[in-house]
Amino acid sequence: MPRANRVCPRFSDPEWSLLQHAAARADLAPGGYTAAAAVAAAASTDPSAAVADYRRGIQELMESNRQLGAVGNNLNQLAHYVNAGGQPGAELRQLLARVEASIDAVDDAVDWLIRR
Repeated sequence: MPRANRVCPRFSDPEWSLLQHAAARADLAPGGYTAAAAVAAAASTDPSAAVADYRRGIQELMESNRQLGAVGNNLNQLAHYVNAGGQPGAELRQLLARVEASIDAVDDAVDWLIRR
């Protein structure tokens, strides 16, 4: 749905820095992040709780993303082993399937959180 109405909030430098950092971690532009957070709060029966829940959800997804990054580092090491002639076992294939499912779950959670 197109958004025709505008609000132009103003932020102090520290607030703007926080907003930019949070938006980047959520993979959103600052305006999109601000809009998503504002709509989530406005749609809630308790707007102050909705903001806290939204922020907690973003923080949990960021932690999941950090953990998946660590797994990615380990996968790079495994790829190096396989590229050097090592043979991946069944356990590695199962692990890769679980990692892919985890990435999909985080992506789905981000999409849900942004669109709620």
